[in-house]
Amino acid sequence: MDLILSWTPREYKAFIKGAHLKIVDQYDNMARMAMFNRVAQNKKKVKQTDMFDADAARKRILAGDDEWKESKKYDLTRYHKAKEAMKAWSKSVGKGAER
Repeated sequence: MDLILSWTPREYKAFIKGAHLKIVDQYDNMARMAMFNRVAQNKKKVKQTDMFDADAARKRILAGDDEWKESKKYDLTRYHKAKEAMKAWSKSVGKGAER
């Protein structure tokens, strides 16, 4: 009690803010655990790397990558090409309907 009473108002506010942020981190971890649990229970063949690839994350940290938490990099070129093709197709269908 004496320690808390010896703090300045600014230190006390920082302590309270830190306590609130700790609670937010706990909720975030619980949400991640729930998602991992769902994947583990519902997928037929589960590998740990499906949820988080620690080896890839370590390599990315050593390489200096700031986005190491996303341990998998996805190639989205096929997705972007399909999206553009769908836009072109919807425009052509829309032009045919106007006639």
